[in-house]
Amino acid sequence: MISDVEFRRLIWHSRRGMLELDVLLGPFTQLHFKTLDDTDQAHYLRLIEGEDADIWGWLQGTLAPADADIGRIVAMINEKVGAGLVR
Repeated sequence: MISDVEFRRLIWHSRRGMLELDVLLGPFTQLHFKTLDDTDQAHYLRLIEGEDADIWGWLQGTLAPADADIGRIVAMINEKVGAGLVR
């Protein structure tokens, strides 16, 4: 379980240098992160450690993450927040 302080840091860390990523990652973090199990939360934390260009490519579907667990999180983000925004 993530503390309130850690969650606020995560929200800040989910803000990126690209507005397109902010539009997807911000709402996903605020609305859905706490509903993920511990394993998927850890995968999300790994995802946001990535480079903006890679994350954007994964979310657009122009790049495939080498890690299948990251791919699952990308699919969740697109399903829950990105429907109609990215494509």
